[in-house]
Amino acid sequence: MENKLKRSFLLIAIIMCWAFDMSAQTDSVKTIVLNSVYITEKKPTFNTTSREVVALTNTEMKEKGAQTLSQAIATLPGVSQITTGAISKPVIRGLYGDRIQINVAGLKLEDQQWEDEHGLGLSDVGVERVELIKGPASLLFGSGAMGGVINIVEEELPDSGTTKQNLNFKLFSNTYGAGIDYGYKKTGENTFLLRTGIESHADYSDGAGNRVPNTRFALYNLNLGYIVQREHFKSENRILASFNEFGFIADSADLHEDVNEPRLSREFEEAHHTVLFLLFSSNNSIHLNETTELNVTMGIQNNLRQEQERSDEVDLSLLLNTFSLNTSIRKQLNHNWTMTNGIAGMFQTNKNYASRIIVPDASITEGSVFSYINRRQQSGRLNGNFEAGLRYDHRQVNTNQTGSQISPAIELTPFNRGFNNLNGSLGESLNFKNLLLKFNLSSGFRSGNLVELSANGLHEGTPNWYVGNPDMKVEQCLNADISGSWQYQWLSLRGSVFRNKFYNFIYLRPTGDEIYGFNLFRFEQTNATLQGFEVGASIENKKYFSFSFDYSYLDARRDDGSWLPFSPANHFLFDSKYFLPARSSNFQNAFISFGVNYTQKQDHTDSNEIPAPGYWLINAGAGVSFKSVRILLTCRNLTDKKYYDFLSRLKYYGLNDMGRNIVLNVGWQF
Repeated sequence: MENKLKRSFLLIAIIMCWAFDMSAQTDSVKTIVLNSVYITEKKPTFNTTSREVVALTNTEMKEKGAQTLSQAIATLPGVSQITTGAISKPVIRGLYGDRIQINVAGLKLEDQQWEDEHGLGLSDVGVERVELIKGPASLLFGSGAMGGVINIVEEELPDSGTTKQNLNFKLFSNTYGAGIDYGYKKTGENTFLLRTGIESHADYSDGAGNRVPNTRFALYNLNLGYIVQREHFKSENRILASFNEFGFIADSADLHEDVNEPRLSREFEEAHHTVLFLLFSSNNSIHLNETTELNVTMGIQNNLRQEQERSDEVDLSLLLNTFSLNTSIRKQLNHNWTMTNGIAGMFQTNKNYASRIIVPDASITEGSVFSYINRRQQSGRLNGNFEAGLRYDHRQVNTNQTGSQISPAIELTPFNRGFNNLNGSLGESLNFKNLLLKFNLSSGFRSGNLVELSANGLHEGTPNWYVGNPDMKVEQCLNADISGSWQYQWLSLRGSVFRNKFYNFIYLRPTGDEIYGFNLFRFEQTNATLQGFEVGASIENKKYFSFSFDYSYLDARRDDGSWLPFSPANHFLFDSKYFLPARSSNFQNAFISFGVNYTQKQDHTDSNEIPAPGYWLINAGAGVSFKSVRILLTCRNLTDKKYYDFLSRLKYYGLNDMGRNIVLNVGWQF
């Protein structure tokens, strides 16, 4: 393994040296640096990066009728979601949790993602769009970006010297849900932004009209922004605060709900999670001269996760505090070459405040240095962008003596370990007329999380006992990705092929033994390969209609040929939109839409998983703008199909996914 990585990085170094010696050429391509394109570009095309990147706007999320941000992301090709009722977390090309990095306000989101039922808990309130990077992105984003990056871009700034306000209201038929949010933006010498919202849902019903108990949830959000911009300086400061409540099913006893409980009940008296999340970020850019820019991003995050099961006492309480600082200097070497050098650091503490102990009290420190280079090329009608870089990371994990206060009492033995890793990336994007080709070779890594390294206790809400291994090796991957797109008049074709080879892949294995009467599971490591492809086509006439077809395929196996757990089924997506002519100047942007989602059966399962049959879902929608009011009506699962997805954790209780859900969105600009 080490020899393979060394040869890969030597190849990168040789190509970088060769590229430096090439003569400079003129180029009319817009200069966009990889580590800023995901944050600042208003209408991203991503032509200048060698990575597979797609974007989903806030309007598109509403048109799809998604309840949560994670559900909206799962409508993209190659993306799925692991669900526990309303709780969901995204899966990119078969990878999820700590292998996917979530960026919010320029910072890596730190929110205890080591459990399957710990969803993102994020809404689309205050979100301009979501940008999804597929494949390892450890070079620019560090540990945790092995499977990709989900970058959440905050709403755009208004024009200078203006004040804008808007009010959004939404209703959900299946969950009897309702949400409202208000936004205020004012620009002058400086810019102030405010966005606040609330959303509440009762339990959902499946396609047979059966109520699925304790799947209710509520979201409360507050976003504040203050931006200072001068000729050579910009400081973007944001405060994000959210409080989320999610009900969940702890065991089969919860299936016998109280028949006297009202259908519209939103009380959280049974098993439920609460998450209080606070984030402050400050993103600062200084133009030192015409060719040099300094970027400094710092932030503080507090994440308090609590769990309560069938009692008035809090059983689990974890407080995660994180401080991070990232600094980089981007230098324009000449007309074609740009180099970015940076350092990044993070300090984190985890503390238990309740009787149940799953992960120990711990402190984690990370330090990184990286160098990234980009070269623009042009030869006639052929435009190209070459990029390459290296990154070194050190991660130190220190755990403290932490004992459970409930029976059976278990002591989590403390340990102190350091993890080191060198990663690289090499890629090229080529644009010739209507043809765009991308090639990328990159590596990624992560150390085990606190559960994988040190767990020794009962996994909440299950009869399973988890045991970690503090001697685990660093998990590494090497990914090759080729993608392309071609457009001619109304027709566009796209596709990508990837192979992601993992070394020391961490997974959970049932042992068949018991401890204290509970099923014993151990975290172990093996080599594995995730490979597949995504293909699609679109036919679009911007005045009349648009059609899109996409198919995603994934093969995820260990080296012994057995299937990896939580591997999403292959699926086909069809979406169409028909634009209606405006009858008057008051009615604009009218459309009707129709879509089909076909998910194939999944019988490529791990030993302790339940296969899932294939299913069809039909969606429909319509929208129109009346003066300053935008109205969207969407129906998901139009035929009220009774089904369950392979990645649903409720299938083990014999419960189905959500039935028909009609969603009304009304937005008013004033």
